Amino acid sequence: MRNLRVWLLIGVWVTMLGPTMQAQNGQLFGGYSFERIAPGCGSNYRCGSPSDPGAGTNLSGWAASLAGYFHKPLGLEAQFTGDYNGSASISYSTISRYTFQFGPVFSFHAGKAKPFVHALFGGVKQVSSADQTLAYTRLLWTVGGGLDWKASSRFSIRLAQVDYERQSVPVVDTGGPTPFPPIGVNGLRYSAGVVVKF
Repeated sequence: MRNLRVWLLIGVWVTMLGPTMQAQNGQLFGGYSFERIAPGCGSNYRCGSPSDPGAGTNLSGWAASLAGYFHKPLGLEAQFTGDYNGSASISYSTISRYTFQFGPVFSFHAGKAKPFVHALFGGVKQVSSADQTLAYTRLLWTVGGGLDWKASSRFSIRLAQVDYERQSVPVVDTGGPTPFPPIGVNGLRYSAGVVVKF
C-alpha cells in the first residue's frame, strides 16, 4: 500500500507539471544501457549473510527517457530501462530488470555540447524465468548526468550518461532460523544513444 501511495504522488506531480512544459523544449532519448551491480548480492540476490554478500554482475539492455523543460535550464524527466543477463549462478535462472523513475533534470549549453545532471526516484522490478525467490519490486533512486552533442537542430548524440543507483534487496536462503533484513546494493549504469528534440 505504501508503494502505491508513492506512485500516486509521482503521478499527480507529473500531471500537474506536464501542462507547464513547452513542447519545443522537450526531448526523447533512446539507446544502449550497461548496468553493473556491485558486490552485495549481484544477480543472485541470495545473500547468505552480511559477511557473504555474493558477487557483482553485469547486465546489458536498453534505456529511454522523456524530458520537458518548463523553466530553462530546469526540467522534469521520466526514465525507463530494461537490462538482462545470462543466469544467476545458483539457480541458473534468467534475470530481467526493469526500472521506472522520475525527477528533476538540470542542463545547460556550451556550444554544441549540452551537459546535464539529474536526480531520479522510482522503482526497479526484477523478473526471473524460473526461480521466484529472485523476483521482487523495490524502491530505487539514482543520481548522475551525461553529455549530449548537437548533430543538427533536431538530433543530438548522447555520448555518455553515467548514473549511480541505490536500492534495497531482499535476502533469501540465509540458512538460519532468523532472516536477515534487506541489504542495500549499489549499481552503476552507462547509457549512450540518440536524442530527438521537439
